[in-house]
Amino acid sequence: MSSPGNPAINPPKTSKEIMVREEVFLIEQGTREPVPPKIVTLSSKIDEYILKVGHSNTNVMSLVVQLLTIGKIRLDFRDYSERLELLNLSEIMSRPQAAAVFDQYLESANKEEEVSLRTQKIVIQPPRR
Repeated sequence: MSSPGNPAINPPKTSKEIMVREEVFLIEQGTREPVPPKIVTLSSKIDEYILKVGHSNTNVMSLVVQLLTIGKIRLDFRDYSERLELLNLSEIMSRPQAAAVFDQYLESANKEEEVSLRTQKIVIQPPRR
C-alpha cells in the first residue's frame, strides 16, 4: 500500500497520463513486417493485455513494472512481436512506484466496472394526448 506522503512509493503519473510508443511487427512465414508505430496510453495497453491474458494474470503486472522501471520492453506473440517504449524516458520510476501505477489502474478499473454493473432506472412515458 502506498502512503500519501511518501514520494518514493507514490508514482508521479497515472497509467492514463503515461504515453507509450508501440511498434508492432507481424510475423509471416519467417519474415517480420513492420506496422506503422503509434502512441498510446499505458492504460490502453494494460486494458489490451488484460483482455488477452486475463485479469488476474501476474504477467500483466510484471510487464508494466518492467516497462516503467527500464523504459522499454519487447513482447513476442505467435503471430507478431511488439516493442513498447516510454515516450518520455524521464518517466522511468522505481519498482514500488511502478507497482503503484498498476495498483491504481486496477482500483480505477474496478470502480468503473462497479458503476457499469449497476442497474439503471429508465422511465418511458407514453406521449400525452
